[in-house]
Amino acid sequence: MTNFGKTIFGSVFGSLLAMSGCGAPTDPKEGIAEQPSVIEEIAVAGFDPDGEPVIKKWSDGTISIQFEAMPPFFAEDEGTEEEFENFESKIQESLGVDVRRDDRELFVIEKPNPDTAEKAKAWLESHRSLGT
Repeated sequence: MTNFGKTIFGSVFGSLLAMSGCGAPTDPKEGIAEQPSVIEEIAVAGFDPDGEPVIKKWSDGTISIQFEAMPPFFAEDEGTEEEFENFESKIQESLGVDVRRDDRELFVIEKPNPDTAEKAKAWLESHRSLGT
């Protein structure tokens, strides 16, 4: 019977401590990783007039390229849809940095060089004229 009494006492005492906030972090944001935020958006003109991509620089140092459509809208008209199946490899080869495809239209560069965003803009804007 004494064990039963200790168990009830421990449960009640623990509940009281929990209700009073003992053991809770003092800062509610403590332990929660802060989500990165966009620090710059770079517009691209000339890649796809019906839906231009946007290059975003993030507070964590990454860069993303968000396309309106992938393959781009012009690819169906030109019959070049298959050229965009592994587009991350073409971006990677052109920019000289690793590129990960996060989604059909989203490409992420986790470790860009200081000039990667500018190089990406220039490459995308000249992509159709280069025929690459």
